[in-house]
Amino acid sequence: MTARFETPLDSWIGRATCDLSLDSAAQVRAEIVEHFESARETAIVAGTNAADADRAALAALGDARAVNCQYRKVLLTSAEAKMLREGNWEARAVCARPWLKTLMQAIPAIPLAVTFVMLSRGEAAGARLPFLASLALFMFLAGPFLPVYTTWRGRVYRAAKWAALIAVFVLAFGADSLKYFWLIASCLWIPIWTEATRMSIRRKLPVAQWPKQLYL
Repeated sequence: MTARFETPLDSWIGRATCDLSLDSAAQVRAEIVEHFESARETAIVAGTNAADADRAALAALGDARAVNCQYRKVLLTSAEAKMLREGNWEARAVCARPWLKTLMQAIPAIPLAVTFVMLSRGEAAGARLPFLASLALFMFLAGPFLPVYTTWRGRVYRAAKWAALIAVFVLAFGADSLKYFWLIASCLWIPIWTEATRMSIRRKLPVAQWPKQLYL
């Protein structure tokens, strides 16, 4: 099999589409090739020879890295596309296994049961922590099964979810919350990274194309 020779345009496109999803990269490639051919044809019509027309058309595209930065702000990256795929797969897996759905909904009941036990013993102050833990677990685990499928419901749900989660840590560490900020941050960096990525995806996809995970 004869190896395909990489042209300067191919190299430029490779840099411009770095870290973009496959669909985004294909869209960018089509747009760039169209612009390149248009600029090249214009140069040739003006009397420029083919080689110089190629160089002029390539130069007209600008800096590939700067273009890549702009595209990554409006098109899905490979990491964002991966998150969408994995989230959709997880949702289908849960829906296909009723026992898993029941388990996810039942887990928050454990700290809630502890709350009632402590309240029955008159330990109202100590019962706040397991209660908030139960609420936070419910928001994270039962969220996919709640009727959250509009943008405003999504905002309310996310606000309640993060408020409950932060309250758990603040109540757990009390006045030492700032002292143990590093520990709290290490526990929260994964959900924070996930939420930041979802925020980026929400800006790039029209609401009509949002899967359930983007509302949560």
